[in-house]
Parts: sequence; structure tokens; C-alpha cells
Amino acid sequence: MIKNYGVLNNDEAAENIHVQNIKRQGFSILKNQIPLAEINSLKQLSENIYADQLEGFGKERIKVIEEENIVRAPFLIDSAFDQLIVNEKVLEIIQSVIGQKIILHLQNVIINRSGLEHHQTAWHRDIPYQNYTLSNPISISALFALTPFNSETGGTKLIPRSHKLEKFPSKDYIQDNFLQPDLEPGDVLIFDSWIYHCAGENISEQDRYGINHVFTAPFLKQQIDFPKLIGLRDFPDKLEELMGEEFEIALSVNDFREKRFKKKFK
Repeated sequence: MIKNYGVLNNDEAAENIHVQNIKRQGFSILKNQIPLAEINSLKQLSENIYADQLEGFGKERIKVIEEENIVRAPFLIDSAFDQLIVNEKVLEIIQSVIGQKIILHLQNVIINRSGLEHHQTAWHRDIPYQNYTLSNPISISALFALTPFNSETGGTKLIPRSHKLEKFPSKDYIQDNFLQPDLEPGDVLIFDSWIYHCAGENISEQDRYGINHVFTAPFLKQQIDFPKLIGLRDFPDKLEELMGEEFEIALSVNDFREKRFKKKFK
């Protein structure tokens, strides 16, 4: 225990270090959460799904809405992405911060191409347009690195403690305070979704791949209505729970009561 005096309360042994980091600094890094043997497969699957999404929506139309090099909800297409959503260590940290009841808000692959500027090089919060702060987080992001994240490859930049700032800080403040932590393939950057962050410029010779997840308290609206898409493929129980079916908006008074009735027998 660290020596101190005049202290009546402390977090010694009360919360793990990742939970403390997220609450205070806004982020933490969890090492080695994807087996290296699976990383290349996830990168190739991401490219395949992106190619299909690009063809399905149209390359020029994708460009107009600034959706280039973003793969939306790949787990709906291939179960290989399930493992990231239900990673026990990640979920344990997130539930320790938000609470036991959480749902998946999104899963997106961000491909930061070598020599190209990505839309997400702009500073943002993962839940955008929120200009207030919270005493307790309601949304946590988990960004899995499939390739090295650093200043050369365009690793994620963060402004520590900015999840506690209502207003976006000045250019000088950002320049003096931002961090760009190094991640190895398989590492996870876990952060309060309210922290200001952005992708860096990729000046390396390789594309940078990251798979972001946002988990939220159930009252936040999902990016995509996952409960209605559950029938697209079979889901394991834990993953189905995170889809948020339990919290789906009732379509009528009877539907509301049917949902409550079914809960009595679970």
C-alpha cells in the first residue's frame, strides 16, 4: 500500500487497474487478447466483407457519405468476429465500469490505408454530439489492434481526461496533451467513449487494421438494430444477450406486456 495521511477513502484493491485508468485517464490497454494465428484471418475476412459492402452500396456512394475503409458489423456476416465481442476480460472491465447490463452498440473495422487520409483522422467521440460529461460512464469502446498501432502506422490519438471536458479543447491544448499509445497486434485499447480521439496519419508502408466495439448501457440507441437481425445467423447465448433483444422497444401495449410476462419464466 502507498503511504499517505489524511486520506479517508481510497481505491486500493477495490477496483482493478484498468477500471481505475478508464475512470480517471479515460483509457487503458489490455495486452495480447487475440491469438496471433487468428489475426491474419481476421484481416482477410475484413477485406472480403468490405469488398462485398462496397459493391452492395456502391463505391461512389460510399465515398459521398465518407464511409470508405469502414466495415460495418462484420459479425453479422462471419462468426469469426464473435470472439471479440464476448472476450471475457474485456467484458469484465466494461461491466465493472458501466454495470452488468450492457449491449453492443456497434462493431466496425477501421482500415487506415497507407498514404491515405481516413475520415476518422478528425477528432471525435464515439458517441458524437454529446457536449456534456457524466459522473459514471455509460459507454465504453474496445478497439482491438490487428496490426501495430504507433506514430508511423496512424495509431489512435487520445486526449487524456477529455471524457471529463464538456467543450472540445483548443488546438494548443491538444498539441500539448494528446497521446498516441503503441499497441501490438492482439492488444485492446479500452476507453470511455466520451474521450476525444482520432486516427493518426498512416505514413508507413502497411495498412493499419483495428476492430472497434462500443458497449453501452441499454437505454442508448444502437447504431444498427441488431435484435431484428439476429435471424441472419445462429448466435451463442452470450452474444445474443449483448444484442439487446431484452431491451428492444415494444411495438404495442400487448407486446410490452408479453415481454414482461416472458421474463418471469427466464
